[in-house]
Amino acid sequence: MENSSTRDGKTLKCPRCQTPLQTILAEHIEVDTCPGCLGIWVDWIEEKDLIGMKPEVFSIDELKRLRQQYEPLGRIEEVRYLPCPVCKELMHRKNWGSHSGVIVDKCSEHGSWYDEGELQKIREFVALGGVEFEKLKYVDKGLGRLESRLTQEVSRVDRKITSACRWARFWSMIGF
Repeated sequence: MENSSTRDGKTLKCPRCQTPLQTILAEHIEVDTCPGCLGIWVDWIEEKDLIGMKPEVFSIDELKRLRQQYEPLGRIEEVRYLPCPVCKELMHRKNWGSHSGVIVDKCSEHGSWYDEGELQKIREFVALGGVEFEKLKYVDKGLGRLESRLTQEVSRVDRKITSACRWARFWSMIGF
């Protein structure tokens, strides 16, 4: 069953040849195809299903988009440290996953306490690729340190070469 593809009341056109796109079902997934050049437009939501990607696999573009769109959840409330239900020691407050914005109470020996709604927010963070976002942040941080060390080493070697060239000119000027 084919029909014209529309979004917000506007007909979608092929970005390559400007032919109006047609909506079709491909493997039970709705996609928009161009009858002219045979290109296919797939919405973000259906892309993983169509490609067959597992939900935990994210592309670099998706991770970059998450970085731009994700804002940590903020809380404006008085900070209270809670006692562990098991040992009664005060628990540490920790940002789950370091970038989720969900502050949970953790006992290092016995477990974690999730206030109402926190577990759901963490599940959403994970489902949106938050864990992959965390991995990308660590990789970026490591690459930044590596780049800094590489720049320092190149600078050091450059100074050695410059010094050796000066000495070579000096010795050539005095006839050695």
